[in-house]
Amino acid sequence: MKIIEFHASDADLIDRAYGILTAAHRADTPENPTYTERFFRTLFTHVMPGRERHWFAAVADDGTAVGYVRVNFFTEENRELGFYELGVHPDHRGTGADELLREHAERVCAEHGRTSVITAVPIHWEGGPARDEAPARALEARGYTRALTTVNRRSPVDPLGADEEERRHAEALAKAGDAYEVRQWIGPVPDDLVDTMCRMESMIMAEVPMGEIEAEPEIMDAEKLRGKEAVYAAEGRTWLNSVAVERATGEVRAWTEIALDDGDDVNGLQGITIVDPAHRGHRLGLLLKLANLRMLRGHSPSTQWIWTDNADVNAPMIAINELMGYTTVDANAEYQLKRRA
Repeated sequence: MKIIEFHASDADLIDRAYGILTAAHRADTPENPTYTERFFRTLFTHVMPGRERHWFAAVADDGTAVGYVRVNFFTEENRELGFYELGVHPDHRGTGADELLREHAERVCAEHGRTSVITAVPIHWEGGPARDEAPARALEARGYTRALTTVNRRSPVDPLGADEEERRHAEALAKAGDAYEVRQWIGPVPDDLVDTMCRMESMIMAEVPMGEIEAEPEIMDAEKLRGKEAVYAAEGRTWLNSVAVERATGEVRAWTEIALDDGDDVNGLQGITIVDPAHRGHRLGLLLKLANLRMLRGHSPSTQWIWTDNADVNAPMIAINELMGYTTVDANAEYQLKRRA
C-alpha cells in the first residue's frame, strides 16, 4: 500500500474518495447528515481565505483507493496548528490503511511546522446510538489526548408549536427591549453590516469554548468575508442569518445562522450563535434562534431537522438548545497530539 497526493484534476481519485466517505458514513454515523456530493467536490476546487489544504489517498497494490486524509492549515493566525480528517472504506479497515494515513498526516503537519495536530472521531453519548470506540483508543495509543468534546444534537424545525413559540418569542422580545433591532438576510452580508459582522466573526474563537486547544482569534476583514461567501456559493451552501443590531451604535451585538446545502432537502446545519459579552442577559440568543427558525420554515418548507454541536462544557448554549427542543444524538471527540517545535 502506498500514499499519494491528489488534487482537483484527479477526477477518478475524487470519485473514489467520495465513495469512501459515503460508505464510512453509512457504517459509522448513519443517523447524522454528511457532506453532499457538491460540497465534497468543491473542497478540491475552493479553499477558504486564510486556509491551506492537502489531500492524500491510500492506494492498495491493485490500484484500489481504500482511504484518504485531508490535512488543513491556517495560513495567518494559528500557524502552530494542523488538522486532519481521515476516512477508510469499511471493507478495508484493519489492513493498516488507517495507521498509514495517520502517520502521513502527522508527517505533513510536522513538515509544515505544526506542533499541535488535531483530529476528531465520533463517540457514543448517553442516550444515543452505539459508536465504535476503536478509533478513539487508537489515537490514545499514539499519544493523543482528548482536548475537546462536542455533542451533536438535532431539533425539528418547529420544536415548540405555534403557541409556545409565540409565547417564548414575546418574552425574549420584551427582555431585549427597544435597544435592539432584529435584522435578517439570506446569503451574503448586506453592505452596511460588513464591518460589524467582521468584528463578530473575529470574536468567535475567543468566545466559543475550545477545551484544551489553544487557538488565537482569527481576524476577519471585508476581503476575507467576501472570499468566504464566494466559497459558500461554489459549495451550494446558503446561510440564513439573524442578528440583533444595537440601535444606538448600529453595531451587531448578537448573531445566529443556519446553513442549507444544495443536495440535502431535509437537514439544516446550525452554525454559530454568539452574543457580545457586554450584551448578554437580554435573551438575544433565544430571540434570534426563534427568528431564524421562522425565516427557515418560510424559505425551505422541506427542511425537517436542524443539527447543531456544542462543547459539552458550554452550559449556556446547551440550555438554550434544550429549550429549543434539541435532543442528543452522539458526540465528536477532538484529539490533540502535541510535539516540540
